[in-house]
Amino acid sequence: MTIDRIKIAGIMNLGEIELSLGDLSALIALNNYGKSNVLSAIGFGVEFIGVSSKQKTSLMRLRSLIPINTALEGKPFVYELEGSIDWSGKNCRFIYGYSFDWAKTTKEDSGARIIEEHLRLKTEDELKFKSYINRAEPNVSCFLASPTGRCSKQLPVDENVLALNKLGNFDDLFYITIINELNRLDIRSINTLDNPDQYFNMITPDEDMNELSLDFPHAAKVGFYINSLKELNPEKYDLLKNTVMDLLPNIESLEPIRVELKKDIHKGKEKDLPFRLPETFYDVQVKETYNNQFTSINRISTGCKKILYVLTLTIAAEINKIPLILLEELENSVHPRLLQNLLSTVVALAGDTKVLVTSHSPYLIKYLEPGQIKLGMPSENGVADFRSLKSNKVSKILRLASSEEISLGEYLFEMMLNMDEEKELLNEYFI
Repeated sequence: MTIDRIKIAGIMNLGEIELSLGDLSALIALNNYGKSNVLSAIGFGVEFIGVSSKQKTSLMRLRSLIPINTALEGKPFVYELEGSIDWSGKNCRFIYGYSFDWAKTTKEDSGARIIEEHLRLKTEDELKFKSYINRAEPNVSCFLASPTGRCSKQLPVDENVLALNKLGNFDDLFYITIINELNRLDIRSINTLDNPDQYFNMITPDEDMNELSLDFPHAAKVGFYINSLKELNPEKYDLLKNTVMDLLPNIESLEPIRVELKKDIHKGKEKDLPFRLPETFYDVQVKETYNNQFTSINRISTGCKKILYVLTLTIAAEINKIPLILLEELENSVHPRLLQNLLSTVVALAGDTKVLVTSHSPYLIKYLEPGQIKLGMPSENGVADFRSLKSNKVSKILRLASSEEISLGEYLFEMMLNMDEEKELLNEYFI
């Protein structure tokens, strides 16, 4: 599956945000604007699809997400995805979306109900999208029951159940593979803001962690995952190792380690201890050029650990065919001269997985093509508004930035900071 477009509306301070996604896309705006809210909303929309009906009701009542901005008051949450999906060996375009009313405090209308849902598909042989799910009211949806029919078969649904979820029980439905894949949709956010010390050296008593796995790991299990990669997919492990050494020349080598604590350390004496011992310890050791031995990865810089962390999870996303990964402020703790190489490396390792990054730095812009950027525009009503640079204005704005001897990013940020004087220019340059 690929995701080429995402539309979000009616959550936190987001009005209507529509993102066209390439291999690498970026949301760039000033601090405290709404970049993180976009990433949270993308993850929330996917989470809502996959959880139980009871959990859906709880999510529709989540106060931290309900818009309190006066311009958005009462607006429903809207979520729509467009992309490609494999259907019996053929490429099929899909548009799937839904909307729900947030919980309300009025006695007459308590809200918290799904109000719209749609699925439209277009195969390689078709010119137009065809409706497969059409839900225009909370308690009933229509669906396409046969290839030659119309989207008119009624499906009773509760207000907190998606038709997509219910159709997942129809094993003989002719497009059940698409229904199942959308129900299993997985988008991952890679946390690049926390200190990565905790991600590698892990002691676990979990029985399942004694079996190596290439499933996408939790953040704290990166050391475990690199161990798994070396044993289960040596080719990808070598790719990771060589990539890290290319980006970080001070690292000559890295090696994951796995220590069976009971076997290798305590040698059966755990019966004498008043608590259960952890089963296994996972870590990564590195050899730096100026050291005479391997050391724990915790001894290298935060930036270097973060790079290994990001690259590992990017490979994990590609292996698990995750269609989109989200990276917030990737430049944090990364040297500016290294950032460009890191961006291009992440995209190369991601394969068919698309990458969406956020940043509040104008310097990231110089490493991106203008078409990859969505810029946060100043707002008079507090509603986040991300726009793209018009393709026919790129040359002009590059000339203007050059004439002032500043970068494109610095020029655009100056425009945003001086909205009152530059409002007409913003409307001229951006859509």
